[in-house]
Amino acid sequence: MIIKYLKQEYGKAKREVSRLEGAAKLRYIWDYYKLWIIGAVSIAAFIVYFVTVRIMTPSDNWFYITIANTQADAGNGSRIWKDFVDYGGFDTKEKNVYFNTNCYFDPFSDSPNNYYTYFCAYVDAGTLDLIAMEKDDLQKLGEKGRLLDLTAPEAARIMEMYGDRLIYAVPLDEEYSADPVPIGIDLTNSRLLTEYHIYGDSCAVGLSANCPHMDAVLVFLSFAMEGVK
Repeated sequence: MIIKYLKQEYGKAKREVSRLEGAAKLRYIWDYYKLWIIGAVSIAAFIVYFVTVRIMTPSDNWFYITIANTQADAGNGSRIWKDFVDYGGFDTKEKNVYFNTNCYFDPFSDSPNNYYTYFCAYVDAGTLDLIAMEKDDLQKLGEKGRLLDLTAPEAARIMEMYGDRLIYAVPLDEEYSADPVPIGIDLTNSRLLTEYHIYGDSCAVGLSANCPHMDAVLVFLSFAMEGVK
């Protein structure tokens, strides 16, 4: 039916246009078919934009941090993002440096929301490197087993450099441990608060249990603690 209708419209337009000359032809086509023209141009522009974004946007990451439960301007393109990219010398045309601030969940809640589900998915997929939260929130989150035990061999350098800032949590999984486990690093007096004001009173970071970019995590910690005695 649609094809038949379009053929009829095309035949009608062809007959009408054949009777006109010069500017009158263009005026007729625009007056009667401008919505079709605008629609076709819009679709073409969207296709060009989509293909360009797919080609030009890197698919891999240098570093991925979720900065949860904050209203601060700390996402991609923010001042802290730009400063960190410059500090680490990351080429964002080659790979992404991602600061995700669109994450709000209460680790103390027994009813996790979609944001917590997304957080778990990023951990399980090996996408997430770090999560930043207020200190008490991170400690509670650490009980649930999604953060790296910092006694793990891959975290040896972090333990060496930040062993005096460790945050501990007792895992809910008693088979893993009945004793407190180091799951985070206290950054309360770091630049994250004093310069960028991401949180009000406290700040801590925990590594994803499947952290893929340990070297970049060390760069971020060095960046956050720059100038701190």
